[in-house]
Amino acid sequence: MSSQGSTKDAQPTKPDSSYRKWFVLMSGFFIMILCTGFPFNMAVLNPELLRTFEKSKAETAMVQSITIGVLYTAGALCGRIVSKYGARVTGIAGSIVTTLGLVVSFFAESIPHLIVTLGLVSGFGFSATFISAFTTVGEYFEGKSKLMALSFLSFGSGCGSIIIPYLLHFLIEEFGWRGCLLIFGGLFANMICFFAVCKPLSIGISQNTSKKSKDFDPESTSNEDGFTKSIRSLVTSKVYLTYTVAMCFTLPVINSFMVFIIDFLTTNGFESDTRIQLYLYLQLGNALCRFVPGLCKKYIPHTSVLIIPACFTVIGSTAIALLPHAKTYIHYIILLVCLGMALGVGVTTFSMTTMKLVGLQKYSAGLGVLMTLMGISNCFAGPIAGLFVDLTGSYTKPFYCMSGGLGFATGMFLLASWLKRKSATNHSDNEINTSVIEVNDNPHLLDKTLFD
Repeated sequence: MSSQGSTKDAQPTKPDSSYRKWFVLMSGFFIMILCTGFPFNMAVLNPELLRTFEKSKAETAMVQSITIGVLYTAGALCGRIVSKYGARVTGIAGSIVTTLGLVVSFFAESIPHLIVTLGLVSGFGFSATFISAFTTVGEYFEGKSKLMALSFLSFGSGCGSIIIPYLLHFLIEEFGWRGCLLIFGGLFANMICFFAVCKPLSIGISQNTSKKSKDFDPESTSNEDGFTKSIRSLVTSKVYLTYTVAMCFTLPVINSFMVFIIDFLTTNGFESDTRIQLYLYLQLGNALCRFVPGLCKKYIPHTSVLIIPACFTVIGSTAIALLPHAKTYIHYIILLVCLGMALGVGVTTFSMTTMKLVGLQKYSAGLGVLMTLMGISNCFAGPIAGLFVDLTGSYTKPFYCMSGGLGFATGMFLLASWLKRKSATNHSDNEINTSVIEVNDNPHLLDKTLFD
């Protein structure tokens, strides 16, 4: 009896009731609003930091660039922590880290201080909460309902990009940027309660047991070898490498533009409320176009997953190049919506196209490599753009350079698509040649095929 009882306790438990998973889903939704809405919309803070510290745009841009870069780069490490300690523990720890980073930023006396507290400390917390939210929701849902639940989380990210800029703007107007960060620190502390709801499903399995099984189970070694083999396979894939280069020039370039969009609108004479409204139009294009790649693959199934981002990257490149020459309010709305469309498709491409190119077995390795390289690119893209603004004294030439970067990304997407098609053609030719050789070696196969 005792042995049976212990075995029963060691088995992973299912959701104890149907209502808990809905609490988990809503908790994940609010977590995504905060942990993605704040770091990707820190552009609202950028003019205040420029005014307070009177540093160059290149140095000031490092705050948001490093925050986003750490969010991406720390994804692989946070994923390992989640798999070892669980999503709830990791999420609560990430919430505490994020809160501490924001609260300590209240006392910042320099840009390097904010780079450490916001960029490194809070950036790591953002990554931990982001990974934990997706993991815990994925545990509670299965089958098609899991896909819908994860899509709902992505919708929370889009809602955050619309809500957070207005909230940042309001708090800055009322309490200054320092008070704004302090209040957001309190808001992020609420994520501790959200993660507390997310009861882990694997209960009763001790860490000692998992360590022993890892030491003596040959499958754990094979999994590690499989991960290493996946990395080696991806490094030799011309299609994946070309696609990775394209992505490293797409989202980092757009994110660097996002760092300066509020300051750009300020220099063009727009008032505070109007700037936020224009920023909202950009984010609406971003949120709505996140569904475009999926709809294209559903209703036009033969559309290449690499042609879709190439088309929208061209739109983004054109919009950035024309933005310095916009004359009317309508011009700004159209161009910013177009740029938001490119951003939305790029975000969706990040996950969907990677899955299509590398497959499910290599997905974790492919996504990990891509996130790391994009994180590094994000850390440099913003400061480089800020340096060009400082050197030229305007946003016109830097925007041209950003447009050129997106144009280069378009070329890489098209090259990757051509390489993928060429690889598929060579593979089919090899199969035909192999079949011909088999028939020549075994003539009776041809007779059998004809009679069949």
